[in-house]
Amino acid sequence: MAFRRDMAGFGPDETGSAWLPTGGLDERGAWHVARPSRRRLGAHGLPRLEPAAILWVLLILLAPISGEQVKLPGLDKAVWLGADLAALAFLVLRRDLASTLFGSRPVILLWPALAVMSAAWSLTPDISAYHGLQLLATVVAGIALRATMGLSGVVRIVFLGLLGGQILSLALGVAAPGMTRGLSGEWSGVYSHKNVLGSLMSLQLLCAACLFLQGWHRLLTGAAFLGAVMLLVSSHSATALVAGAVGLSPLCVVMAWRQGNLVTGFCLGLAIALAGIGILVAATYGADLSASLLSDLGKDTTLTGRTILWQFGIDQFWREPLVGIGYKAYWESPITTAPYLHFTTKQKLWFFHNNFIDVAVAFGVVGLIIFTGVLLDTARRVIAHFTRSPGYVEAWPILFLAQLVVFICFECPLFMNHGMHQFLLAAILPVLRQRPTA
Repeated sequence: MAFRRDMAGFGPDETGSAWLPTGGLDERGAWHVARPSRRRLGAHGLPRLEPAAILWVLLILLAPISGEQVKLPGLDKAVWLGADLAALAFLVLRRDLASTLFGSRPVILLWPALAVMSAAWSLTPDISAYHGLQLLATVVAGIALRATMGLSGVVRIVFLGLLGGQILSLALGVAAPGMTRGLSGEWSGVYSHKNVLGSLMSLQLLCAACLFLQGWHRLLTGAAFLGAVMLLVSSHSATALVAGAVGLSPLCVVMAWRQGNLVTGFCLGLAIALAGIGILVAATYGADLSASLLSDLGKDTTLTGRTILWQFGIDQFWREPLVGIGYKAYWESPITTAPYLHFTTKQKLWFFHNNFIDVAVAFGVVGLIIFTGVLLDTARRVIAHFTRSPGYVEAWPILFLAQLVVFICFECPLFMNHGMHQFLLAAILPVLRQRPTA
């Protein structure tokens, strides 16, 4: 007897899944026997958030906020220090769980390991080692979040934290519009730059959409989605706008997948046909189409100066192509071209607005291989997890990765110590727990 795939997204208490064994899917995709638990499931099938979630919500809310913007200098540094201490406490107090987690995801730990090891050849060894340890703490904090709250908890915590940022940005925009708007009318809210507001609101679109489709407080999630759209448009961040659209696009595939083989096959055929038409149009109109698209997004042919940054980075890469010059060394060493870059762009930049170039400069070809390998391994893990339990919340990591594809090409969200996207990348990986021994 065949069952529709969309039934797999319901929890064991839903009437549509009464045919399933008692219990549910664990992180390995195997059925476990249900045990008495105090954690109750709501009508949406998600477990209630524990009180400790409040601290994680505050981290998501406060970490991206510019302390100078809200007249609290050093706020973001203090919040990330708290996250570092939480990561340390996680390793010390939960050593049994920590060993299991590190054994289940050794690949992502290659990033902080490479960052710390680069001190051996770095132009600024002390700085590379220091920031490498902070990168390790950021990754471990993400692991701790997923291990203690689960994926559904991660999505709701991110949603609630960003919802607080939405409310504060709107309140500050009304109370002191001069503090939140630039010369061209772009909004930055309570954040340091319009791109920060844009990237966080595009992330909020993914959280609100998945939770709305899951049935979790639809009035709240629907209103937050509309508010995120308004703030995203007000930020005038073209990169974030494209990233939001790309991040939401896998939802079409998820909805088709949950409806069964017939609908999935039809949608796949339609997508292939549309892709063929798109390739034909791109090949025919080429440069005119790209120039028109850039104009519509408010960009020039240099992508607001990004191509100039990329050329500086590529030139530096070819000077040390094998292992680079060390983590963060380009921006801190006085013997690189960073001062000339700052003079040319008239901005105090600290990254190349392209993750691949940043990694290539710091770690050379070796870093590019490790960086790409971790991303591919992460994609494999989250897709495999979704196919075993295809709910909308389980689809959120896929949407998050799709959005990252845009950001890593035009911003630098990953391989960053104390970076929100780096923190969440570690949090989306499934947790593999050891089976109890008899």
